[in-house]
Amino acid sequence: MCPVSPSHFHSSAADFVRAVSRAFPEGRLLIVGPSAQEVEDQFAEAKREAVVLWSYDDLTTKLAQGEAPARFETAVWFYPSGEKDDARIGEALSNCAANIVLVPGPGADATRRRPQLVQCFQRFRLLPDYECDLTELDPGALCLRHQSSVATGAPTPAVEEAFARVNKTVNDLKRSLQSRRSELKGAHDHIAALEEKLLKLKEYRRELKLLKEQKQILRKSPERRVGQILLAPYRLPERLVKNIWKKLRRSARKRTGTVAPGEYQEWFERHRASARDCERVRRESQAFASKPLISVITPVFNTPVEHLEQAVESVLEQTYENWELVLVDDGSSAADLLRALPLLAARDRRIILKSPGRHEGISAASNLGLALAHGEWVAFLDHDDVIEPDALFHIVKVLQTHPDADLIYSDEDKLGGDGFEAPLFKPDWSPDFLCSYNYLGHLTAVRRDIVQKAGGFRSQFDSAQDYDLFFRVIEQTTRIYHIPRILYHWRRSESSSAISVRQKPEQLEASRLAIEDHLKRRAERARVTVDWRTHAFCIRRELSEPEKISVIIRSRRDLESLERCIEGLTSRTSYPNYEIVIVQDNRFHGASDFSSRFPHHLLRCPGEPNESEAKNFAVNETNDPWILFLDESIEPIEPQWLTIMAEHVQRAEIGAVGARLVNPDGTIEQAGTVVGVNNIAQSAFRAFPAEHPGANRQLQVTRNCCAVSSACMLTRRDVFQQAGGFDENLGGTLADVDLCLKMRRADYLIVYSPFAKLCWHEAPSVEIDLAGEAAMHERWADVLRSDPYYNPNLSRERADFSLGKLNIG
Repeated sequence: MCPVSPSHFHSSAADFVRAVSRAFPEGRLLIVGPSAQEVEDQFAEAKREAVVLWSYDDLTTKLAQGEAPARFETAVWFYPSGEKDDARIGEALSNCAANIVLVPGPGADATRRRPQLVQCFQRFRLLPDYECDLTELDPGALCLRHQSSVATGAPTPAVEEAFARVNKTVNDLKRSLQSRRSELKGAHDHIAALEEKLLKLKEYRRELKLLKEQKQILRKSPERRVGQILLAPYRLPERLVKNIWKKLRRSARKRTGTVAPGEYQEWFERHRASARDCERVRRESQAFASKPLISVITPVFNTPVEHLEQAVESVLEQTYENWELVLVDDGSSAADLLRALPLLAARDRRIILKSPGRHEGISAASNLGLALAHGEWVAFLDHDDVIEPDALFHIVKVLQTHPDADLIYSDEDKLGGDGFEAPLFKPDWSPDFLCSYNYLGHLTAVRRDIVQKAGGFRSQFDSAQDYDLFFRVIEQTTRIYHIPRILYHWRRSESSSAISVRQKPEQLEASRLAIEDHLKRRAERARVTVDWRTHAFCIRRELSEPEKISVIIRSRRDLESLERCIEGLTSRTSYPNYEIVIVQDNRFHGASDFSSRFPHHLLRCPGEPNESEAKNFAVNETNDPWILFLDESIEPIEPQWLTIMAEHVQRAEIGAVGARLVNPDGTIEQAGTVVGVNNIAQSAFRAFPAEHPGANRQLQVTRNCCAVSSACMLTRRDVFQQAGGFDENLGGTLADVDLCLKMRRADYLIVYSPFAKLCWHEAPSVEIDLAGEAAMHERWADVLRSDPYYNPNLSRERADFSLGKLNIG
């Protein structure tokens, strides 16, 4: 099921009534605003006389009509984020109440709004009573009382300015606290899962011990001895067959590098370079116009000799021949390795061996390798890994068409006991994905002067030294290219994080610090935490300014659907500054009841517009700097969702942000959009369990994508207008994809955040639009052929990141 957190106001309505009654024990009460309906029943139970007006229209119409003619001792106003009705509401309240309590309503930023309202009410001789403590109601609540005159030089503006500063600090601390709580919850859940696994392991051990005891009893039984005598003639042929089978399997491993090939192993054997391919590309490389020397740097430390020999052999077999291999022994003590190193270096004049005689760590050894390197380009090979024979060829092939490239990386897999497995089919350059974890990994080649300019490797980041270096490299260049081929095999070993990051627990902290250091250099204030489910990273940036957001909701269904959407939005959104904008047309049922039930900004779109026309109309009729498009059947799951999205959209390079949308049954409905799959586009990981990691953790980490759904899309007004808004000849997914691709064409990034989670109760069915699809193919042919964030080796039938069937050449 889709877990939705309970409404905060529902749980605190009784407390609110008690707090108001304690602060103002006498006289009638008037409660005005969108949150008032929550407390009406509570006032009745407390037997406190109170008039509750749900909307601002109620205040100006019912009071004027004499439905509530008596004066009130106190009026509580849940003020909205917009100020257009301030003067009208202020005058009405000042005429009917002796005391007025200002409480920020849903989406109202008290830091900005409260000083405005204090100034507004001064015209009606209502001044703040700062001695009236209303923090029990709300930290931003303020009591205004009638004064016979307003003294000049009053300290009110200075006090309100001080309040604004303090309130901003408090809000920042609250966001930080919420982030810490979320981090602690994640760690707690991770520990609980480990404890459960530990209990199961103990149970298995007890069962294993019992089975061993029973086995010993059976071994000593007379029945077993009789059975051994009877079966003895049949045992010898069985052993012979087993020995022959083991020899055949061992021979197959040496020949192909795989054992009992699974789906990926079979796929890889069909797609890797054959002996004939290697001869062909060897000849092709000799005709290259640019043939830079590539220095392959390999620090060595107590490596199993067999593994190092395989690593060196994989370099010797390269079809591109202008390379050098720099082996740096980092103070190894293994006698067999020390004997083998000179023999390996003697195998080819292009191998350089340096042994400084002491162990200083992988960064120091890598820096020594850089100092010894002569190549224009450097590539990095771990001492027990292997590369494909055509690996360096493909790097240099990129340079033939992209001579300005500064960093080139390829896909990779793992080399385990049973052969090649666990492929990592990477996207093209994705800066937000890199901040989630080091997806660049292997094989990576960089211009040597860029590495030197970046300062080389840093020992304080050992175990994540390459991750730290990549950040400093990409801060200098965006000329980054991806080779969508498996060219590197990362060996699984007991000391390698290729098995699990838990093999090197210090790697997590070093990686986290590398990300923090990168963000500091970019002047981005943020907190980096480990997501314990995936061992990837979550970045929570500070909001420099919580800009006001127009939450645009196209209303097409009945009032009940809209009511559920708005109630969920107002009760489970911690972002402090937004306005709900409802867009309706002539087809909406229940329009006459709308204003009395929903005191929000209502827009009437003329005629019977389609989705794109209605959204464009709403944008043109509002002026807030940020815009959120939200489907009316979507309900937030956790309160920080909009803040998390805003943390991304405030970045100048971001065009739009999408959230993780979950179906009521707990499966994924939207997690970013892959284009070119299933004809035009499809939601990534659709129908996957919401907490499934996805291929290479991509469902659970922040990453870039080509498009996100306007069912929940946050963007900036200037970006939306620069892109030209939605194409009104397109609808649904086609319009969303077209808008996002126009943003990308204007050099903006699209971001998917799994940490902004909402429930989509009634996702619409997909409608086929042949004319729209034809227009998209004509307009975006290149990107539809190859989504840069979806590896071309993956399936084109469904966007589940499963292995495709076609050879990419």
